[in-house]
Amino acid sequence: MAAQIREIQVELKAKCSAEKLFALITRDAPKLPKYVPQMIHNCQVLPGDGEVRVGSVYVWDYVQEGKPSALRAKETITAVDHKNMSLTFTVSEGDHITNFYNNFSSTVTINPTQRDGDYNCLVKWSVQYEKANEDVPDPTYVNKWVEDFTKELDTNLPKEQ
Repeated sequence: MAAQIREIQVELKAKCSAEKLFALITRDAPKLPKYVPQMIHNCQVLPGDGEVRVGSVYVWDYVQEGKPSALRAKETITAVDHKNMSLTFTVSEGDHITNFYNNFSSTVTINPTQRDGDYNCLVKWSVQYEKANEDVPDPTYVNKWVEDFTKELDTNLPKEQ
């Protein structure tokens, strides 16, 4: 049976600045624990020169609902478009993911909007994955995690604008 790539998408509205949100998940990613301390305990971007480019590696210590302690993952940036505020990363290490999925990558795209003043940007998360076998569940927890992560950033980021 051929491997099947599956996809989960989540689109969220945010009131914070699209540019500041994109900066926080790229060049300022090590500051994420300050903005989402219940979810992200540590974030390193390697090399640590402040630039995020193809080949950069994120090392995350984060909390996933239902897990008793923080988890660690390494994700390699496979595409970045600063102009269009898009970032794609592929998990390269992390037992909770690599044990269950042969491939697991995420793309976040932040689009500035100007609609009725209710929100300033749309944040679209797209997760592509390939299960290690058919017994592995779909990673539906990702929907809630990225929603909570985005909402928490949206709540805390405007305080400093």
